[in-house]
Amino acid sequence: MHITYDVAIILINYNSTHYTRDCIQSVIKHTDPRIKWQIIVVDNASSPEAYLELKNFVDEKEHITLVRSILNVGFSGGNMLGVQHARADYLYFLNNDTVFLNDCLQILHNFMQSHPDTALCSGQMMNGKMQPIRTFTYFPTVSLKLLGPGLLRKFKPEAFPVRDTTYQQPLQVPLVSGASMFVRSGMFAAIGGLDTNYFFYCEEEDLAYTFRKKGWNCYLVPEAQFIHFVGSSTTVKKDFLQEYYFSLIYFFSKHYSWLNYTILKWWFFFKLLKKVYKGGFYAKIAWMIARNAPPRYSLRFRQQMLRS
Repeated sequence: MHITYDVAIILINYNSTHYTRDCIQSVIKHTDPRIKWQIIVVDNASSPEAYLELKNFVDEKEHITLVRSILNVGFSGGNMLGVQHARADYLYFLNNDTVFLNDCLQILHNFMQSHPDTALCSGQMMNGKMQPIRTFTYFPTVSLKLLGPGLLRKFKPEAFPVRDTTYQQPLQVPLVSGASMFVRSGMFAAIGGLDTNYFFYCEEEDLAYTFRKKGWNCYLVPEAQFIHFVGSSTTVKKDFLQEYYFSLIYFFSKHYSWLNYTILKWWFFFKLLKKVYKGGFYAKIAWMIARNAPPRYSLRFRQQMLRS
């Protein structure tokens, strides 16, 4: 790969041009001109009207590449499609429903330059009301489910930093939100990139865990700040909930021992059965888990190709 830029930002657009437009404009507004950046926008099979709106906005803008997929290939697949057009030392996988509040690119770039053993980092996420929200979390493990983070923190505080607080200095964390993942290109290439078996959920857990197994670190860099316009609806979307558990079971099977996998599998099976009174779809998802989440349950196999 011929390196041309310092950072390649990869955005996925799916019928949400207004978000993509605002995100790009915030990058242009806040980024120091000394940082050389490119943006790759991957349109994940939006409607023809939405794609045309996006194309009209992006056309003739310098250092912005628009890639059109005729199939919704999900989060991992869309980002990996974008990676093929990246020519940078660092990759920044950024949700299109985010806007920078300061020079995130320079702050995160400088941090990574001074921490060569770090593969992944993120800035501090804010909500639309400018309130800090959780930007990192813990890996789902048997000990975490049985004991909880509070008790585990007493024995190993550095492994379970408090999530509901604000930090002033960089903090090593297990994994960061998939809404903002600033990654070193060389280390990303060394692990083969994102696992495209994930369609929508658990990509950040998988990426950070794979880096950890290589001995590479993950950090929260709170000086860099951005807004993520996360949805406020509390309605349970059945297909999304099923996809979450599908991805979770795959993550367990990929990274954990047979014993840990089995314990966690049945933990979530019984957890879902306890919620059957809220809706029969909880029983359906529990049944999927009991069957080790066959691929046909994933949303990725329900996507339709656009006609050319």
